[in-house]
Amino acid sequence: MKPGGQIIMVDEWKARPDRPVEVPLIHVQLGEQLERLRQEPTWRTSGHNAITLAKEPRLRVVLMLLGKGTRIPEHQAAGPLTLHVLSGSVTFRTGDRAETLASGELVVLESAMAHEVEALAESACLLTLAGGS
Repeated sequence: MKPGGQIIMVDEWKARPDRPVEVPLIHVQLGEQLERLRQEPTWRTSGHNAITLAKEPRLRVVLMLLGKGTRIPEHQAAGPLTLHVLSGSVTFRTGDRAETLASGELVVLESAMAHEVEALAESACLLTLAGGS
């Protein structure tokens, strides 16, 4: 993480050996996964953590835990996405538009739109990416 709580994005994706992978059906206890993320050293040292719950050729589901002030800098996703705030609050920015999302709120974004996210409080979010490879 960069100073000021900004997350450094990495190009190389590394599979966690302990992520849920039972296919063709995955049943995830989000509360248990969030508690697990809170217990890991990454959360304690950087104030953010995430786990990919499902990774298919055209679908990725990521559970994210973001500490207050954590910022995911502007970037683009190949396909459409949704960001569902499970707890806390975040600001989601795209272009000249900024939406503040609280627990239980969701945004849907078209493909290839530049966007960024900032946690206004400790927040848990479920990110769904579709259509990309």
